[in-house]
Amino acid sequence: MSDLVPSLDGELEVHDPEEECFLLFSNKPDNRDLGFVSRTESTVSVSINSKDLTVHQSPSLLTSTREAGTTGAVLWKVTPLLASWLTHPCNTVSQRILRPSYTVVELGAGTSGVLAVSFAPFVGAYYATDQEYCLKLLRKNISENYQETVEKSSKSKGKSSNKRTKRGAEVLPSSSTGNATVLPLDWQLTEVSSIPDLKEKQVDVIIAADCIYNESLVEPLVDTMADLSRLNRDETDGTDHNVTLVLVAQELRSPDVLEAFMKAFCAKFQVWRLPDKLYKDCGDGGKGLMEGGGYVVHVGILKK
Repeated sequence: MSDLVPSLDGELEVHDPEEECFLLFSNKPDNRDLGFVSRTESTVSVSINSKDLTVHQSPSLLTSTREAGTTGAVLWKVTPLLASWLTHPCNTVSQRILRPSYTVVELGAGTSGVLAVSFAPFVGAYYATDQEYCLKLLRKNISENYQETVEKSSKSKGKSSNKRTKRGAEVLPSSSTGNATVLPLDWQLTEVSSIPDLKEKQVDVIIAADCIYNESLVEPLVDTMADLSRLNRDETDGTDHNVTLVLVAQELRSPDVLEAFMKAFCAKFQVWRLPDKLYKDCGDGGKGLMEGGGYVVHVGILKK
């Protein structure tokens, strides 16, 4: 992480949230749908750099009247794009974000498990979090897709992992890694320091993919990002664990909601938009995330 931050310094750093939103939406393609992969199918298939995943989702839950939200019930298009880009062999960013010693927390994981399945084999510990209503299907999707992904990743590296499963954690039935954990986390109700699995951790990377859709959730989301970034942080630590990187990927939909998020995010974090040069030669995922495609990825570091 320490070598990623200087490489972003001054390049596409967001100083004015309103200007950033104006620039993004002035280059947004017309006539896009809301961004579902499919809102009607109970099962969808996605390919992440030649790794085929089968994702179970709940269209009936999406269309229900559940007051606390239903958007996590289905897979959104930016998620496989982010997974494909960050795990592409030509990606120069992944080796600075997905490291064997790192702890990664995903916020608003939904039910798909695509990011957990794609990223967990490359890091020390991966925590996929969301509200309780998502977790049963999230566990199912990770369990069914994870083992094959781990085996392929191990073969591509020429070795297998011997990491032990953490006792008592909600992990996958895989003896090869056991480092993907599903946890309940409601941004409005949960203090991250109260979660047993996290309270002793230093979180290296926080990932949020397509979580910004409701202005009322912006402040709780940013507060949760800040709380996780502070968790057990020792600023005198000279290792690469002395900073937490927040990575936020989203589809451009509502200018008002995005502006509300960017103002809250920039108030607490130093923020950059990732430049197109980091997406080049990184397959369909990188191509889809380039400027003008209707998506954007920002990274942030908590201000001191």
